[in-house]
Amino acid sequence: MAIDAIAAALAAAETAAEQTPSAPVPAAAPAACAVYPAAQRAPRTLQDLMATAAMNVDCYLSVSDLGIRFGKDKQLHDTVDIEMVFKNAKTGLVLRVNTPAGVRYLTSYDDGGTEHRSRQPWAAVVADAQKMDGNAYVSDLVELPAKLLNDYARKEGGPVTTGTVVGLSLSYMNFKAFAAFLQEQFPKFGMDTPFKVRLSAVAKKGSGQDYGVFGWEVIDDAAGDAPAAKGGKKAA
Repeated sequence: MAIDAIAAALAAAETAAEQTPSAPVPAAAPAACAVYPAAQRAPRTLQDLMATAAMNVDCYLSVSDLGIRFGKDKQLHDTVDIEMVFKNAKTGLVLRVNTPAGVRYLTSYDDGGTEHRSRQPWAAVVADAQKMDGNAYVSDLVELPAKLLNDYARKEGGPVTTGTVVGLSLSYMNFKAFAAFLQEQFPKFGMDTPFKVRLSAVAKKGSGQDYGVFGWEVIDDAAGDAPAAKGGKKAA
């Protein structure tokens, strides 16, 4: 049976959001677009399972022009110290699309073969999304797990403790910042060497809006032992 690719992808994204209690998302209205046959699911490899296991994180870090947050928590932090290793990064593609119900992000992890959740052909999803939103375009995506080097306060609940594994989802402007860091640091550390990084919130302005991207600074053991903004700053 033929399936509307973008409607199927948005429905799958909505189902995933509903299964995440901290981030409910209202239902998206389907668009009237071209139809394509559903893509066949490729067998998962052992490498796929390893990549999935590496991304079993406690929460994701988000960044704005005001600071860094742990998930949806309102506590802001100027910096967050982490330990990371390049081999744990998961790469893919992401599509940002404005829908009647708000902005949605759709992803592909198989080199643009299929959309991750719906398994619809990625080319069809992109084509339909661009009919819905003329500003929709694809970005490279890096998802990176990292281990916290300090405790960090939260507005709700207890602190996020040292050793907790958090995730970074890097696309669009955040991917550009990470790509520059990758080009500089990969020759030094390679795929397998863990190293310490201080993340910061770098304020930017574009298209009349204020936003933030992660700043990346390698820290040595001495720098890592220096006092960090563990308690954060006031909540927004």
